[in-house]
Amino acid sequence: MPGMTLLLALAASCAPEQAHYVLRGDPAMTARFLVVAATPDWPSGLALRLHSTRTGRDYDFLPYPGGSEARLHLASTTDVTAAQWHAPSPDGGPRPLGDVAYIGADAEYLLSGEPPRRGGQAPAHFLLPDLREALWYRAAPDQREGTVQQFFDLADCNR
Repeated sequence: MPGMTLLLALAASCAPEQAHYVLRGDPAMTARFLVVAATPDWPSGLALRLHSTRTGRDYDFLPYPGGSEARLHLASTTDVTAAQWHAPSPDGGPRPLGDVAYIGADAEYLLSGEPPRRGGQAPAHFLLPDLREALWYRAAPDQREGTVQQFFDLADCNR
């Protein structure tokens, strides 16, 4: 499978902050990891930004491990590129869309138990099982956005 070989090579040599993703079944929804300051509460040094080309909206999330649950999550946050932005307290702070589960996988769909970290290896795929709920039911009525429940796939790597 030439496509699988290409994806394996792309994922193996791509850091998360260089990766660009497209939501399978809904190419208007894209994703990339942005560099943010790593802190003891938010150690990955990354924020996940989802972008909708339909609405022009961006949605930012901070990855964190789920503690004793052994699950990974993303905490919704405000615009991480804003001049006054700082990482919220893990016990509170603005979370416009709440938290969503995060499931990362390599090119062969082997699951990763670690959140993406700056300078690490980009996941080839990731799934946000709660994304549809977050974008529709947790958003303000005039900002609701429908999407599919599917994997984001690594589409490009800017080295």
